[in-house]
Amino acid sequence: MTRMGELATRNGWQLPYANNTPYRNTIPVTHEARMPGDLFMERRIRSMERWNPMAMVMRTNLKDSDLGGHISSFASSATLYDIGFNYFFQAPTDEHGGDLIYFQGHTSPGVYARAFMEGRITEDQMNNFRQEVDGQGLSSYPHPWLEAVFWQFPTVSMGLGPIQAIYQARFMKYLEARGFIPAGKQKVWCFLGDGECDEPESLGAISLAGREKLDNLIFVINCNLQRLDGPVRGNGKIIQELEGVFRGAQWNVTKVIWGRFWDPLLAKDVDGILQRRMDEVIDGEYQNYKAKDGAFVREHFFNSPELKAMVADLSDDEIWKLTVGGHDPYKGYAGFHEAV
Repeated sequence: MTRMGELATRNGWQLPYANNTPYRNTIPVTHEARMPGDLFMERRIRSMERWNPMAMVMRTNLKDSDLGGHISSFASSATLYDIGFNYFFQAPTDEHGGDLIYFQGHTSPGVYARAFMEGRITEDQMNNFRQEVDGQGLSSYPHPWLEAVFWQFPTVSMGLGPIQAIYQARFMKYLEARGFIPAGKQKVWCFLGDGECDEPESLGAISLAGREKLDNLIFVINCNLQRLDGPVRGNGKIIQELEGVFRGAQWNVTKVIWGRFWDPLLAKDVDGILQRRMDEVIDGEYQNYKAKDGAFVREHFFNSPELKAMVADLSDDEIWKLTVGGHDPYKGYAGFHEAV
């Protein structure tokens, strides 16, 4: 096939080209690594981790409404962070130098909430979120100068995390090649949002990572369709857009789009009708579905006789529980496992 393509190019034929894969999970169900933990215990922990940052931000603003704070970024990525903390992030030991993690800045309330549950920070510090001037509170975003024993790197704003992570991973390859650190152990994790990818610095150095084959670098992009100055483009598909950008820069891209309750429906989709529907619906429509209910999804997403027949045996509540992959711990675990 490659030689046929070369022949076509030599003869001046324009071959069709696509840098995107279908709008579905990259890892087939049969190839997913199985999450080994206790789903129900982890869900309880995650529920407290979601509640505590919300309570912290709201309590802070009762004292002074000018203080502000972010909640939605962590609410949409809590499962991803939970999987990382529980299974994948490596702390420093005698045998391992420890992973390096660039947290998405606006998720800091959730990271503080987990640290509070672990006894690493106090309730007084939680009550002084964004009031750290006297040294007793918590900084708004990851800030090693103000909290040297807590944060590894400064992130947030203008894509600082992503571009730092790329050069950090490259420098670690330099150290590995000269024997200063063991090869292949430490990972550099970078968490960012789809809105943050509009900052020039977020994507400005990704070609370097591809060219240098930085297999110690992992980007986790939370596509929650939100950014500070409005929604991410609703008339397109941001996951597909970013997949094309990163694949074009020679990255390995693993998409985690659909939760496990979609698996039986996709297994029945032998004619590709459901897949075509997933491919054609744009992000703004997907957001609208999740703002309504199961009956609305049945009527407007499953909008043909064939698609309606596919979900005829599902109640509206069951249709409503067809979640996205980022909120499904099993799918998230499989994605992280593939990345490492």
